[in-house]
Amino acid sequence: MKVVALHGQTMNGAVLREWLSFLDDVELVCPDAPHPCSEASVERLYALWERPRLPGPHLTWWEPAEEGRVYRGWATTRDAIAPLLEGEPVTLLGFGQGAILAGALAALSASEELPPIARAILVAGFAPRADALQPYLDYVVEIPSLHVWGEHDPLAVACDTLVDLFDPATREVVTWDGGHEIPATGPAAEAIARFARG
Repeated sequence: MKVVALHGQTMNGAVLREWLSFLDDVELVCPDAPHPCSEASVERLYALWERPRLPGPHLTWWEPAEEGRVYRGWATTRDAIAPLLEGEPVTLLGFGQGAILAGALAALSASEELPPIARAILVAGFAPRADALQPYLDYVVEIPSLHVWGEHDPLAVACDTLVDLFDPATREVVTWDGGHEIPATGPAAEAIARFARG
């Protein structure tokens, strides 16, 4: 099964592929976000995460505006990702902003605005906040989902909001002793690998 892996804000597909090297037996598609990240966003986010900068280019799926209620560039992102969802249902794997994107895509799929999605792996993300997406968040996303976050991630307090979009009967939550990153070893990484392999 194909896994479409969506990187976080200020990252790119190549960096995410490197982070996911423990999934070397999985067919990964790691697209780049279509928008460059502003330097101010890069500085702010790396200060929040207290980590050195990752290699560029620093990209974003959208630029949040109006306190996150508007996603500038959302339509371009949706149109860029939609062709990757054609054919046999894919697994979505999203990290950070990519997890928010994966949640939005799953909600659009649940409302039949996009093709069916097989499952979702959502790491360190929260529910979409854009006003334009709110009508789609009323649908319960009835696909298997795995929700992973680090207990020391500054965003951990909001991760439950993404969990709540998915069917309680088919969702799984795994936390790990880490920050804002994808675990490469241990039980959380094993859960990601299990979901990715279908």
